[in-house]
Amino acid sequence: MDYREHLIRPLSRHFVDQLVQEIFINPADSKIIYQLIFDPEVKVAWRAAWACQKIADAHPEWFSDAQFNELASLAIYANHGGLQRGCLSTLLNLPIPNPIQVELINACFEWMVSPKSPIAVQAISMKLLYRICCIEPDFKPELRAYLENVDASAYSAGFNSTRKNVLNLLINK
Repeated sequence: MDYREHLIRPLSRHFVDQLVQEIFINPADSKIIYQLIFDPEVKVAWRAAWACQKIADAHPEWFSDAQFNELASLAIYANHGGLQRGCLSTLLNLPIPNPIQVELINACFEWMVSPKSPIAVQAISMKLLYRICCIEPDFKPELRAYLENVDASAYSAGFNSTRKNVLNLLINK
């Protein structure tokens, strides 16, 4: 199957689900989809990231530490919100490698509170930072301080819901 040709066409969730099911039948094709995240055509790249997110939901073991780091770098430098969101959503499902990219941590802190960041990127950043805190507990006080001191009225309901849930996890664990 020519995945690139399919990803360049208009997509629906159903179509991506079918594409992912085909990859589950042919796991070697996951490498093809992964490489398409780096396609110069932004449409193809963010749709491939969407597919990788769904693959990572079911099979995080199909991704290596090197791919985690590549996805993190792509998320940091992506100029397209959908591509950035897809990369971060994929990372959320993968084991976090050691050492953790300091650049990713800094970017997540920035995206989490930036009004310019899409709500999904803000929320995923909070969740990813919480996962990092589970591995590196020294970050817990910093994340907690950020979340407790943010002006909640300046943010969306989605941000505040994720904020509340992450704060609860930080306080109760």
